[in-house]
Amino acid sequence: MPILFGCESPIYREQIDRDGFAIVEDVVSSSQVEQLRDAICEIPAGEEVRRRTNVYGIRHLLDLSPACRELAASAAIRALVTPILGDDCFAVRGTFFDKVPGANWNLRWHQDSVIAVKQRHETPGFHAWSVKAGVVQVRPPVAVLKNMLAIRVHLDDCHADNGVLRILKGSHHQRWQRDQLEDAKAQFETVTCEVPTGGVLAMRPLALHASSPSQSPAHRRVIHLEYATSQLSGGLEWHTRL
Repeated sequence: MPILFGCESPIYREQIDRDGFAIVEDVVSSSQVEQLRDAICEIPAGEEVRRRTNVYGIRHLLDLSPACRELAASAAIRALVTPILGDDCFAVRGTFFDKVPGANWNLRWHQDSVIAVKQRHETPGFHAWSVKAGVVQVRPPVAVLKNMLAIRVHLDDCHADNGVLRILKGSHHQRWQRDQLEDAKAQFETVTCEVPTGGVLAMRPLALHASSPSQSPAHRRVIHLEYATSQLSGGLEWHTRL
């Protein structure tokens, strides 16, 4: 799989359109990586923070961390998003993941199919309502998800031994039901997305992806940012719009 060094290249857009993802190296500098690691550690304990010895998961990161809001709005990150979603795109959610001893999970094949909104309003096409860490979640129509892009900023090297993300290349054009997953795995190539520290994996939320537990005791820290470009119907509003 090619590693892309210039998001301004039409090859970047073509790869996102064709494969559902692309990897770009050297997006965040070493000093920025250190600052972001420190910023994550400084987030106080709360319902959004999941901790077992170390922090391994944080929901609603853009609400909690000024440094992560700055990252989401930075020119370097937006340069990865605007070629795909356009200049009017905005960040709607941030999440932090790590895989550490005691919190080391297996992620089965799935699509990211839930968004965060300010309030619940029953609206055609929106279903599977829930509340997580005080924020309303809902599964939107597939058209909303097709107009989104996720940017995964890697704060550590991510490789085959530490729970790297695997993606079914080209699986991002539809919503897949659970009983269709075996067909999808047979139809699409599985790509192991190794990303170095400071690099980014840009991916469509509908791309089928999975990961295995880490075989390494070291960190595998990732800041996962989601961007959208469309308004929601039925009076619904994005929980965050940055």
